[in-house]
Amino acid sequence: MTDHMTIKTRTTSGHRKRAGLCLGAAVVVLEVVVLSGCGGGNTAVQEPAVTVTTTPTVTVTLARPTPTVAATTTGSPRSDVAGRRFDLGTIVRVKDEGGVPVIIFNRWSARDVRDSTVAAKGLTLRVHSDAPYVDRNAEVTYQIPVAPGATFTYAHCISIDQPARRESSTLKKFTRLQDPENLVLLTLDRQGRATRARNDPAC
Repeated sequence: MTDHMTIKTRTTSGHRKRAGLCLGAAVVVLEVVVLSGCGGGNTAVQEPAVTVTTTPTVTVTLARPTPTVAATTTGSPRSDVAGRRFDLGTIVRVKDEGGVPVIIFNRWSARDVRDSTVAAKGLTLRVHSDAPYVDRNAEVTYQIPVAPGATFTYAHCISIDQPARRESSTLKKFTRLQDPENLVLLTLDRQGRATRARNDPAC
């Protein structure tokens, strides 16, 4: 019986040792390890990995707009006949001034008609075979710019007893007119620019 009690005491002591180990292991569980029963094996549970995503900071630099240089436009060419509504004469030549055609004009006079009347009212260019117009000063010329959209009408004499044949023309063709068809009546705007040109249908 004594031996039996001794064995029980040892058994109790063994349980306490194991209980002590369990208690110590329970403390460790709070930190890293989880025990599956005091008598079982230890299974370590790793903490889940944390993935850190770094979002890069993008700095956008906006380029300053290039300043636009306003187009510089030149003024209209000077007219020597501003104030007149009509002018009569021949085209000596045509020059270009800033992209604008400019007629160099030799003024003529109409017999028995004052120049002021021609300037204000113009003339009726009729079919004729006489010489109703005269060049009184061939050395003096006038600069007359051509307005945008100006029209040119060519008149040709077929016969003295028939109306003139008329057709649309151009400034370039007017510069090539020969005597006696090269006399021209210009219609002018308020700035002294030619807006219309008609030639004399002389036979």
